[in-house]
Amino acid sequence: MCEHSLKEARALGFKAMQYNFVVSTNQAAVNLWKKCGFNIVGRLPNAFKHKEIGFVDAYIMYQQLLDY
Repeated sequence: MCEHSLKEARALGFKAMQYNFVVSTNQAAVNLWKKCGFNIVGRLPNAFKHKEIGFVDAYIMYQQLLDY
C-alpha cells in the first residue's frame, strides 16, 4: 500500500506525502513508514487511547517526493 501510494503520488505530481496519525507504540508501523522513506516531523501528545496502556502519542510522518 505504501509503495503504491508513493508511486501514484509521484505520477500525479505531488510534492510530498504526509500521514497524520501513526500510533507511537505501533513500532512495526513506524518502522515500515521509515523504511519507505518517511520521517517523524511531529508528535501529537496523548492522541490515542491504547486499550492496555492508556493514552499514547501519535506521530505525523512526512516524505518529500519532488525537489522544489
